[in-house]
Amino acid sequence: MTSERSKMNRRGFLRTVAGAGLSVPVLGGLSACGDDGGGSLGTGGSGGGGGGVTELIVPTAETPWLESYRKIVSDYEEQSGIKVTLKTFPFDGLRTQQANAIQQQSNAFDVFQLNEGAVGQFYANGWVQPLAEIDPDLSWDAGLMSFDGVGQWDAEMGTTSPDGEVMALPMNGNILLFVYRKDLYDELGLAVPQTWEDVVANGREAMDAGAIEQGYVLRGKTPTFDFQSVLFSYGADWFAGDGDWTPTITSPEAEAALDMFVRLAELGPSEPQTVAQAEAVSVMQSGECLQACLVVAAAAPLEDENASLTAGNLGYAVVPGGPAGQTPVSGTWTLGVPAGLPEERARAAYDFIAWLTGQEAMQAWTGYGGVPTRTDVLSDDVAGERPELVAMVESDTLIRAPMRYPFQAQAEQAAERYLGQAVAKSMSVPDALAAIEKDLVQIVEEEGLDS
Repeated sequence: MTSERSKMNRRGFLRTVAGAGLSVPVLGGLSACGDDGGGSLGTGGSGGGGGGVTELIVPTAETPWLESYRKIVSDYEEQSGIKVTLKTFPFDGLRTQQANAIQQQSNAFDVFQLNEGAVGQFYANGWVQPLAEIDPDLSWDAGLMSFDGVGQWDAEMGTTSPDGEVMALPMNGNILLFVYRKDLYDELGLAVPQTWEDVVANGREAMDAGAIEQGYVLRGKTPTFDFQSVLFSYGADWFAGDGDWTPTITSPEAEAALDMFVRLAELGPSEPQTVAQAEAVSVMQSGECLQACLVVAAAAPLEDENASLTAGNLGYAVVPGGPAGQTPVSGTWTLGVPAGLPEERARAAYDFIAWLTGQEAMQAWTGYGGVPTRTDVLSDDVAGERPELVAMVESDTLIRAPMRYPFQAQAEQAAERYLGQAVAKSMSVPDALAAIEKDLVQIVEEEGLDS
């Protein structure tokens, strides 16, 4: 879906920033510090000769929503008079580029774009500024989704929390959704599943009826993200929580969750350990599979009539649940302000973030095909044309945080290895969980955390 580009004059632009629930930093009213205003990748955004920031250097990743991001950034340039240079990096390279910049104190970027895996490291290390240091009157906008505290850090507990200090604002609401063949569900008289047991039953029924080749597809090559929605729905978690870093992944609840995850994998491709996100999307596009859990952004390729045989025949819903309820996990991106920026650059960066996450800009970005982070941007027309966003908003109060630890990279590496072996059935469920727990114990010890 496309929409006419929003057109706001400068006064309208300022009203939009104020409407984001954030105070409005003065634009162009502060002097630039000479050496920090060069405008190159090495020195970040530039200041104008008469004072004030005239350019922002914003890193981003090669993502399916990059083109829509470029469009909304163009709107910002027109409305603010500030040039925004998007520096695009491979997905896996973005975090490294930003970490290098802050560790070298190069001030290379005016904004940091952080995904779920990076927030714990960047918040805990003080690599982004608490936003209240820039805007003392900051308060969280009621229309802006929290994603279980993705932008807020509880330093005492060492994790994100909806009650934590605001470090960044969510800019892309890429949570996990349940995706299903609506046409086949209607044909077979199947109800949208509320539980994982329902998913298995529906998959088996469709396969037994000869209506579909595969009943479910999951990402067995990169299973941790998908698995967490099952794990939490069984009342299990990686650690005890509340400051206690004792691993709990061998609990009976965790074992039941992984048993179910393996049962789901059995409904799909014969070698689930070879399936990552792109392959899972491709399976759903092919028309060979009944259902899957995929992120919101996957709807774009799924609904592309030039690439997908199932375009127009898919439904979207909140992910099913287990004994503890429905627990869709967040795969959100956030924007924060790098620590150590000169004041005028920090204020200009904050202004960009506040504008982008405000209602009017987010509504325009949604029209360009972006994934919003607000509950108040879905008109009837948008809801009709993008049903995945309706399911996203319906998930709002249920969303759970995936791994957001400062040591997320090490923990996820352990989980990926052994969960993949479990779905491939080269390792038993108890053995896989025991191996993960052993690695987590070592990681916690190396981090010097209490357990």
